[in-house]
Amino acid sequence: MEFLNRKNLKKSIIYTALFISYGMSYAETNPLEQENIRLKHQQNLKLSTEGIQQAEQLNKETSVKTSVDKNINQALPLIKNISIDTGIGVYLPEFNNIISQYIGTNLTTTQVYNLSKDLTQALYQAGYVTSAIGLQTDTITDGHIPFVVHWGKIDQLYVNGEQPKSFKDKGMLSVLPKLREAPLNIFYIDQLIETLNTTNKKVSVNVSASDKTSYSNLDFLVKRSLFPTVQIGFNNSGTGNNANGRNQATLALQASDLLGINDSWSFSTGYRFYKNPKANNQINYSLSYSQPFSTYTLDTRLSQSGYEKKIKGETGSYSTEGKTKSLNLKLSKVLMRNKESIFSAYTELEFKKRTNFIVNRQVLNRNEYKINLGISYITQLLGGRLYTDLNYANGLNWLNGKKLAYEQDREKTLKTLSANLTWSKHFAIKQRALNYQLRLGGQYSKDALYSENQFSIGDEYTVRGFKGGALSGEKGIYASQTLTLIFHPNKFYIQQIAPFIGFDIGQVYQKAENNKEVISGFAIGAKSTIGKFSLSLTYSRPLNTIDNQSKKPVIYANGSVSF
Repeated sequence: MEFLNRKNLKKSIIYTALFISYGMSYAETNPLEQENIRLKHQQNLKLSTEGIQQAEQLNKETSVKTSVDKNINQALPLIKNISIDTGIGVYLPEFNNIISQYIGTNLTTTQVYNLSKDLTQALYQAGYVTSAIGLQTDTITDGHIPFVVHWGKIDQLYVNGEQPKSFKDKGMLSVLPKLREAPLNIFYIDQLIETLNTTNKKVSVNVSASDKTSYSNLDFLVKRSLFPTVQIGFNNSGTGNNANGRNQATLALQASDLLGINDSWSFSTGYRFYKNPKANNQINYSLSYSQPFSTYTLDTRLSQSGYEKKIKGETGSYSTEGKTKSLNLKLSKVLMRNKESIFSAYTELEFKKRTNFIVNRQVLNRNEYKINLGISYITQLLGGRLYTDLNYANGLNWLNGKKLAYEQDREKTLKTLSANLTWSKHFAIKQRALNYQLRLGGQYSKDALYSENQFSIGDEYTVRGFKGGALSGEKGIYASQTLTLIFHPNKFYIQQIAPFIGFDIGQVYQKAENNKEVISGFAIGAKSTIGKFSLSLTYSRPLNTIDNQSKKPVIYANGSVSF
């Protein structure tokens, strides 16, 4: 019995020593944490790229140039008041700008005509292209000019020239905002087209006159496909060498309208290659479902990441393993859309469970929950396209959820503010197309944070020249600049070749050490699209590093083929 107790005591001491050693270098040795941070940065880049693509479809900001005659003839009556009866429709802020220019000017037939024309132009620029403005009465007294808006409304909805009959056609229209009897606005129709165009469905809309006066019909021209899209990819994003997880294979599947209601589905997975895959491996999965309804979109994502890894100790090698399971529920709403801007808001709940084992003994079991409240704004600025996202995260202590921040003597509830901004501008030098892109990212927290919620920089998505998140802390900021030269050979299946050069810099503050660190890097490379293949190769080098960081150059390689 004494022998067994000594044996168990010795075993416990070994486990304790391992846990202490392991915990002290957890952020550096846990490949799962590095992978989750990389996927988070990758998702941020994907959202900003999609935002810039949306901005490309917007029109340039314009203002109505009025035709007002400001020469005052004291012998003629003056315009004292202008009213506009919009009925059930909206009152445009642009109306006030126009009205203010006409108040106090002469009341003449020409002036009334110009006023009516300018108000109608404002209506058209706001997207109401089938609506009109006219005088509410033929009698103008006491300098008061009353106008009324004759709204052009939507009557019938057709699919490929016919009334919707099939389940999929009816389902497609059922999740759209109420359209019939609503004023027709071309910018709202643009939003509908974005919603309706999914992986297995391409939609355009024809607007035609209805038999009813002041009404139009919408004909949704739909082309459906059967098979999902498949993308097989490869990258070298790992921090180890070729034998220790540097290279990763990825697979992504996308499909839509499985339920017939504009639903979108995606599945992705990534597998890292190790020399001894039985002892060392890493794999992640993600399943996403997106469902629009009216002006809202509900996004649901289930994901799981897991790893096994052997670490060396003084008495031999020990097996470690970890797993992270996540559920994300995100509800977003388009609050405003016009010819030059899209403004949205969202709420996201994140439920995460993390477990870790050393030699089959559990050393970590945490439930981590938080809520994200955010807004995004897409517009045109200084001749370029702008995407911005502002996000506030608050930890939740429901259902045994652990606190995600701490002070020296106690744990605290997570509270962070983060922002991402991307500005992209196309221009030409001697008829050669170029693009300049600036990406900014930052986070603020007044409390110390556990590792995965810290702000991390130092990879191909933030500050190039590093891998695996070279620097992490409670608050920080980075700037990434890239200048791209764009060629479109359109020969031998080569659609595009785009060499680029970039410079990045970032700073992070670590509360525990009360320390600020700065890193920077340089990158040069090229991207190309050849038929169904996409390739990217980047040579990067640190320009400024912190202590114990390698100054060797880093190569980023990415490739994929789509079917």
